[in-house]
Amino acid sequence: MTTLVGVTKCPVGIAHTYMAAEKLEQAAKKLGYDKVKIETEGASGTDNLLTRQEIVDADAIVFGADVAVDDIERFDGQKVVFGDTTSAIKDSASLIKQYKDAPIYHSSSKEEVSSDSSSSKGQQNPLVKQLLNGVSHMIPFVVVGGLFIALSIAFGGHPTSSGMVITKGTVWAAMNSVGTLGFTLMIPILAGYIADAIAGRAALAPVMISAMVSNSPDILGTKAGTGFLGAILIGFLGGYLVKWINTWKVPKDLRPVMPIFVIPLLGTAILSGAFIYLLGGPISWLMTALESMLKSLSANPSTNIILGAILGLMVASDMGGPINKVAFLFGVASITANTPQIMGMVACSVAVPPLTVGISTLINKNHYSSAERSAALPAVLMGLIGITEGTIPSATANPKRVFPSILLGSAVASACGAIFKITDVVPHGGPIVGVLGATNSLPLFLLSIAIGVAVGVLTLTFLQTRAVSHGTAHLS
Repeated sequence: MTTLVGVTKCPVGIAHTYMAAEKLEQAAKKLGYDKVKIETEGASGTDNLLTRQEIVDADAIVFGADVAVDDIERFDGQKVVFGDTTSAIKDSASLIKQYKDAPIYHSSSKEEVSSDSSSSKGQQNPLVKQLLNGVSHMIPFVVVGGLFIALSIAFGGHPTSSGMVITKGTVWAAMNSVGTLGFTLMIPILAGYIADAIAGRAALAPVMISAMVSNSPDILGTKAGTGFLGAILIGFLGGYLVKWINTWKVPKDLRPVMPIFVIPLLGTAILSGAFIYLLGGPISWLMTALESMLKSLSANPSTNIILGAILGLMVASDMGGPINKVAFLFGVASITANTPQIMGMVACSVAVPPLTVGISTLINKNHYSSAERSAALPAVLMGLIGITEGTIPSATANPKRVFPSILLGSAVASACGAIFKITDVVPHGGPIVGVLGATNSLPLFLLSIAIGVAVGVLTLTFLQTRAVSHGTAHLS
């Protein structure tokens, strides 16, 4: 009796996880395997969990996974075909046939396959899989956090000179606080699970703690944290740091305390120390330089359109990160200086990134992965409320195409705000502030946003369609 076992797992853990498992099972039976068991690691949990004995006894082992497989150490010392869900669904028979020349997996390296391995041809780069592992775990936090904040502002908020205010003690205030917690957790989750895909569970504590440090201005001694870009950097740095520590030759008696004591302490000290003592100064200098540039542009009316375009680029560049915050705070300062046109430019641009990715995904569903499709509607809703962070899941998973689109769209929207002389008297943005009467012209304000979104959607649709036609987009 011949046996084939495998694991399927897509970023969202819903449709493609189970479609890949079904296709692998059907193909294995056609190829003559008498017994097939496919473990599915879905959003609702793991089904058909494979034991170490089943793995050792199997005649073939095939993965159809876009992100890191849980407890992959079970497969140590076994030949494994590392495929993704797309390969498993489209041509599972060919994937299974690769087993003959598949490499032996060694958990100590955490590297799935070498770049020239026959089983890795056409598969995602390991760095992409590691990044997607972080994104897939982060998406629920973005969705819950963003929607709770959006709903609380939409139904319980009112514009004031200090921003959108929600009355304390109301259900909307509580909902807003819960949403804020979701957004706060988003950063360490993204970083932690990038590192987990590289070095396993031992990397979670030092990387998650350090990611929080990197987004704590008080600890860094800066005006803003490093945002999701800092989280990605820490995720990769921390993952490979822990992976290197795992290669140390330590006495057998000390091995049990390494993942629960030595690695968390040492990893946290190194990563947090690097951001506090090495990166804090450069971040602070960059923020000061950006503020100086914006002030010089705003002093001359002839450079207003240029200023608008630059503010739009800054807003979209890191979606809630330090550069975004400089642009936003510059707009806030303009309100108190009685020049609310600058805040008007910012308000036009903040909604463009999430609306761009959300609308483009909704109208071209077949060109996007299941993870991106699941985040599309929440992104649109967050965009309407002026929450730029709704773009992060798509921008993180698909940076080459999303970033050019949202940067261009936001720059155009903000420049239009300058041309139409849009003002905003509250420190917030997106269509919601216009609807609530905080701008001087609702039609022109919405037109500026619509033009920017149209430019962004057209650009993203073109780039994504071309990527799909050339087979360079990772759909699952």
